[in-house]
Amino acid sequence: MMSSTKRIALLSNVTVDLVVAKLRKRYECYIPEGYNAWAMEALNHTAPLYAEKLDAIVIMLDGTEARAWKSYGEALERVDAWKTATRALIENTSEIPVFITTVDFRVNRIRTLAERSRRTELENAWYQFVQELAETTGRVYALDLADAIADLGRERFYSNKMWYLSGSPYSRDGLAVVARELTRALDAAFAQRKKIIALDLDNTLWGGVVGEDGLEGIQLAEHQEGQRYYDFQRQALEMQKRGILLAVVSKNNEDDAMNALENHPAMTLRPENFVAKKINWENKARNLQEMARELKLTEGSFIFVDDNPVEREIVANELPDVDVPPFPDSTELLPFAESLWFDYCRPLRALEEDRNKTQMYQAEAARTKAREASVSLEDFLAKLQITVEIHRMRDDELERVAQLCGKTNQFNLTTIRYSQSELAELANRPDCAIYTVRSADKYGDAGLIAVLILREEKDSAMRVDSFLMSCRVMGRMIENVIINEIVNCYREHKVIRARFIPTAKNAPVKDLYERLGFSLVGEQAASKEYQLDAQRFQYRENPQFKSIKFTP
Repeated sequence: MMSSTKRIALLSNVTVDLVVAKLRKRYECYIPEGYNAWAMEALNHTAPLYAEKLDAIVIMLDGTEARAWKSYGEALERVDAWKTATRALIENTSEIPVFITTVDFRVNRIRTLAERSRRTELENAWYQFVQELAETTGRVYALDLADAIADLGRERFYSNKMWYLSGSPYSRDGLAVVARELTRALDAAFAQRKKIIALDLDNTLWGGVVGEDGLEGIQLAEHQEGQRYYDFQRQALEMQKRGILLAVVSKNNEDDAMNALENHPAMTLRPENFVAKKINWENKARNLQEMARELKLTEGSFIFVDDNPVEREIVANELPDVDVPPFPDSTELLPFAESLWFDYCRPLRALEEDRNKTQMYQAEAARTKAREASVSLEDFLAKLQITVEIHRMRDDELERVAQLCGKTNQFNLTTIRYSQSELAELANRPDCAIYTVRSADKYGDAGLIAVLILREEKDSAMRVDSFLMSCRVMGRMIENVIINEIVNCYREHKVIRARFIPTAKNAPVKDLYERLGFSLVGEQAASKEYQLDAQRFQYRENPQFKSIKFTP
């Protein structure tokens, strides 16, 4: 789901009116006036394109016109012109994501077997250009439309009739593929992505019923009949490596199921790849509810995958926020896995914290057990042996900080959504300071978990512009340590100001500043204003923490 309708620019060298008609169900679209006018508009910094308030830009180039290019030299000139216009577009915009398609060049095929085809060279040159932009800007993403064309087949994707009549090269099937690929890419930027896939076992991760067929009798192998399940597991593992959590929800004897997970030679997914397992004979909807509670996830974070239509219907009826896709014929498990990724899970990119999510959630489960066994919060914190490191934001942390600013809701005092470019600008201003916080304990490294942005005001007071922290570490008093160190560092400014702006989700921190010693000095319906006398502030030791390191 998207919080509001996003507006995109669709720039192309072909007619895209029919594409826009399909996208308009979910996105508002801007297209330049005039056929193939995108490059001229991109090169003109006063063009209407740059006056638009856009959330994303798509450059979708088609290679059909290559059939009319007279030589390889002309082809290179055309591609260079595309590159020039694209560079200008990147230079004249900031913050928003830019999606650039790969190109299927339809070069002239009238040639002898001995003559050289330049199609692959042109496609590779364009792809390398887009990838270089992606690596240097951090907001450009390659959209592999050429790969989707290859999957469908050129004969089905293109329509010569449509090309000659309207300047649009797509058949009805081709148009559907283009709309699907653009929607998937835009959803990666704007739609709420699923966090966890809850998987059945029998006839889902392997063929057959392990309790009846035994370890030797289930279908799972790297070849022939069992390979369909092996390939499905391999794709699930690839998703897990990119930050998607995997879980097991299975009606089974736990010993039989764990024996298969631990000991079957072709099992790609092992117990350590799952963040949680519910292997019992209970109602699967209740198992999912319990799992969501234990992992501190919403039910809307889940996808439920099960071969049994009765189980799927029960979960869909009892837990309407859980996505329950239809289960395919077992021969189609590989494309089914890909559809889960593209339609529900794929983010714009995976950061190091995302790749370590499974280990982080497993460590959190261990902490929950330790908390339940502790006599008090202080006892629990002392057992954790928490380390906290606070320092100015480093360049290599910028993307993670932007990610936290974009998605943190519960522990977020102002919910200001700074973009990556805005954060970079703030970090270079002499009146601003961005601090990042990393934490670890005996169960593992939590990574970069909090951000605090300070601004110096005209009267030399310091303002806490933003204060946000991952919900994974809420309840460990790390926020006390952060404010303690920050205020102690900025005593010379005499006054520290802060603001709380309530939202539908940040109620857990509504009284945070009061608890940390700030005084309420102003209150309106939309915000509360706080102030702290930094020179009278009493620095507090935190002996329950193993170590605290602060670098101004």
